[in-house]
Amino acid sequence: GHRRGPPSAGPAGGLTRMEERKRREGDEAMAMGAKCEKSGWLKSKDLDGAAAAYERAATCYRVAKALPESISAYERAAAAHEALELGGGSAAKLLEAAALIAKDGLKAAANAADLYERASMLHAADGSLDLAGSALCKAGRAVEASDPKRACALMMRACALFDDEDEEPRLRGSAETFRAAATLLVRAGLLADAAALLRKQAPVYARQNRPHDVARTELSAVIVSLSAGDYERAATGCNQAAMRPGGFAGSDEADLARRLLEAFASQDAEALATACSHGTLAGVENQIALLARGLTLLSCRVPPAYLAAISNRVAAPGRAVPLVDGSSLGTTPASGTGDFGELAPEDTEPSPDDLC
Repeated sequence: GHRRGPPSAGPAGGLTRMEERKRREGDEAMAMGAKCEKSGWLKSKDLDGAAAAYERAATCYRVAKALPESISAYERAAAAHEALELGGGSAAKLLEAAALIAKDGLKAAANAADLYERASMLHAADGSLDLAGSALCKAGRAVEASDPKRACALMMRACALFDDEDEEPRLRGSAETFRAAATLLVRAGLLADAAALLRKQAPVYARQNRPHDVARTELSAVIVSLSAGDYERAATGCNQAAMRPGGFAGSDEADLARRLLEAFASQDAEALATACSHGTLAGVENQIALLARGLTLLSCRVPPAYLAAISNRVAAPGRAVPLVDGSSLGTTPASGTGDFGELAPEDTEPSPDDLC
């Protein structure tokens, strides 16, 4: 007389049965896709049907938590879209969907990066450089923790996509790629590379008539170079930026960059602390603002020529120390021909651009 209850639905309250059903549906859709791809004497390949079936299978497998099978189905769907030769955009999006599952679902960072790279190539072939750059940035972020060297290389490749680009709409799409790349390079501690990338980005902004972004990016490059311990590169980059049109010269960002450089050159810890808490830093990326706030006089060794230049031009009370570009008032220069009155490169052997 004991009555049996309904069959157990599993610990997830019915989810297990649903997963099994979705897995079967996925298997059926895969079989349908394979059938559509076959051709014979009386039948040509039905690539549209194959693509649709594989996409349906990918969704079913994803719901069933059969994640490797879902990735494989997305790849088959992408291949069918490529074979249709209707442009690589739709195939690239399917590969990005597979990459997301690999990254978040399987924690397979390297596999995710591979899929994003393939998607990037398809976007680029389709003429969508912004999407191609975005896919490479996603690839870089996927492996940032496990393989920082590869992550940075991917980010640099993303930026290189725009090297020979002149079309304004595509250049606009480069901004997010450069931003993401510079941020990752900073996090990875590759500060010299990050500074070089920022200096490469500023002229792109200038071509788009974005003066505030030009100024913000040049200031960021100075900060990153100082954090990397390269005072000379920071000073030279600042001076070169100030001589170019685009928006840096005369800006608040240029003034702050000079204040930072002068604080180091005069070894003035108080002036450096004041500069490092300046409100203008609110306009730069958080990672770079953190670098600025962490600067101390020990962060960067100043070449003796710069230190000598400041000591030879002690400002009178109420008079400013000479600015890096020589624009402020000061006492009579020392015997050299450099901007600070130091021995300039032409007075010795390097080229005139080596020192500021």
